[in-house]
Amino acid sequence: MDNRTDPIEIIARVSEQDGKQRAFEVWCYKAGKEGWSVTVESSSVDEPGDECGVVDIEGLRYRIRQAKRIRQRVAIVPAGRHLIAAAVDLSLGRLDEVTWVWEFGHAAWAEPVIEDE
Repeated sequence: MDNRTDPIEIIARVSEQDGKQRAFEVWCYKAGKEGWSVTVESSSVDEPGDECGVVDIEGLRYRIRQAKRIRQRVAIVPAGRHLIAAAVDLSLGRLDEVTWVWEFGHAAWAEPVIEDE
């Protein structure tokens, strides 16, 4: 029995500002840490869209994508309140001025490349 995490279940949290190249690298690194042998077939990090590239993992091809995909909690600080002061208050347990919301954050993930035969 193979106990490795399936490549389609590997989600790499990445910042939108880091770009698709970094997202591609982080996903490949995480897949390698799970024990998969990843071979990069192509890279499309400079092209528009959410595709980062295509990899081969032990004979199966996967398309790596980067876009908003994961839930993350975000703190909203009132206008005029300094972010560092709010962080200090938060660390001291004073949460009355901070509002928490959920939003989608960026991640990299793999989708299998299924070709019709």
